[in-house]
Amino acid sequence: MTTLGFRFIWLTSFFLSVFFTVPVFAQQESAGRILARGYSDTHFENLKILNSSANDVAAFISADEGMLYFESFRKDGKEILYKSKRKSLTEWGDPEVFVELPGKQEIGGLSIAADGKACVFSCANRPDCIFNTTDIFEGEIDNGELKNIRSLGKTVNSEWWDAQPCLSRDGQLLFFCSDRKHGLGKWGIYMCTRLGGGWSAPIDCGFNKSGQKQISPFIASDNQTLYFAADYDGGQGGFDIYVTYRKGENEWSEPKNLGPAVNSARDDISFFIPPAEDAVYLASGREGGLGGMDIYRIVPNAIVPKPKFISFRGQVLDAETGTAVRTQPDSKLEVSQTSEVLNNTGSARNYAATAPIGKMIRVSSGADGYVNGTIEAQAPPAFDSAGFSQDIKLVPAKVKITGHVTNAFTGKSLVATVMLHEEGGPQKSNESENHTGEFNFDAKVFSKYFVSVDLKDYEPYESPVEIPLKREALITVIKEIRMTPTGIPPVVVNFDYNKSDLEPNEAAKMAHFIEQLKQNPNVRLDISGHTDEHGTVEFNNVLSTKRAKTVVDYLLKQGIAQDQVAIVTGKGKSEPLVPEVDEASRRKNRRVEVHIVGKQ
Repeated sequence: MTTLGFRFIWLTSFFLSVFFTVPVFAQQESAGRILARGYSDTHFENLKILNSSANDVAAFISADEGMLYFESFRKDGKEILYKSKRKSLTEWGDPEVFVELPGKQEIGGLSIAADGKACVFSCANRPDCIFNTTDIFEGEIDNGELKNIRSLGKTVNSEWWDAQPCLSRDGQLLFFCSDRKHGLGKWGIYMCTRLGGGWSAPIDCGFNKSGQKQISPFIASDNQTLYFAADYDGGQGGFDIYVTYRKGENEWSEPKNLGPAVNSARDDISFFIPPAEDAVYLASGREGGLGGMDIYRIVPNAIVPKPKFISFRGQVLDAETGTAVRTQPDSKLEVSQTSEVLNNTGSARNYAATAPIGKMIRVSSGADGYVNGTIEAQAPPAFDSAGFSQDIKLVPAKVKITGHVTNAFTGKSLVATVMLHEEGGPQKSNESENHTGEFNFDAKVFSKYFVSVDLKDYEPYESPVEIPLKREALITVIKEIRMTPTGIPPVVVNFDYNKSDLEPNEAAKMAHFIEQLKQNPNVRLDISGHTDEHGTVEFNNVLSTKRAKTVVDYLLKQGIAQDQVAIVTGKGKSEPLVPEVDEASRRKNRRVEVHIVGKQ
């Protein structure tokens, strides 16, 4: 076949299969009440606002029951998807084009997953179709538009006609119709199972009958009940709607004709069950239509029941920005008076449900990075086609960043100015406490931060702060800052001529050096004494040793441990710092040097 749809002798069309995000039991009970009745106890309503003299087929209704989509051939015989907005329980607005592909390209078979975004459909006359046949494609529905159209490829498609895809509610099963070679039926129904990001190879469903035509599959929410149309002998006439039940991996019960409550003497196809409405829909060529195939609604009796439910919807918003929350929320909807949980058919950051008229509805929602919230919304006392809505606003969690500044080697607390940098925001500073080294900042969830410290005698510190996304009112982030000391420079003290006692002003030179030693008690010291060039070698060796011991004694009195002193030498006049030309230069050579020589 070269066009998107299959061809009857008198009908040139393609029929959409349908997917609904509906509760399992709601679907089966709704269908069961209707199928249990005879033809005389059901009411067929031709949805004339949707139908035309052309073929109008395969209606399906959105999960919130506010929009009906269908396919029509009214525009130059080309397959185009239309949409119609609900006005009341039984009334729909004028159809509008939903998707029309350019040129001769055609589209049909739209089937949407429960998330309201992922979908599959069929396209024909596209350059990315195999041999220009009809193939199955996928895409996303975003803000009411179909985007990112791409083929499912040769794993699913063949060089033959592949069309009418139907996606299970959980997105794990894919059914479609094909006339490919080696199938049991002339037109058979095939099934694929999701494997990671793709699909398994199609398998011929076990209920297909050899030489017969099986079309327009629709899988119910239980993933077990499959409706389809077939032209089996012994039916009501033409194509009839059948049902089969899955008993194993690819084991199905013998298909059962739905009988006169649904089928007519002419073709009946594209059976589906709406989300909560007590009705079923199909496309039929029965007598009394507007021409070709028309869309019908079937209710249990001729009196349209008074609606008991109304569409309810809302968004999960950030209380500070007024926009959608940044993380995926979980929302629970229930009737406040009875705590009856409602089926949430919304997707992403939107929730939706069919709510009992006149009841108070409680919405509880939570998202990572936010404080859980609850609101209540009063459902109107009477049906309104527009439904009602109430958004819930979640307050972002508060963040506290806390930690300590310590010496990386000793673990001792340090007093330092800690800077908190926010990406695209202001900088904050906090002085760590004297005794504990603790610091604290208030921060915001969803912002990116890093801290930095610039402290004398330590390597510069900079590190990002990871803020976890938790559902807590206060998220506490522990950030420990461990500063690495830089190399401790040597200290030099000088002496008067022929003296070995330490002058007060020279001792003061060692104050900062001693503080660093105490912070790093594992370092070892090399202490060497020196003289000027006056005097004999023997005299100066003794004098330089005395000077070195004077410094050692001073360090010990200041609290430096004895085991830190590793080397004490008197080098006399053997290592002058500068040439001696005057008293100032000679004083520079009369010295004791204290060096760091390693760690214990």
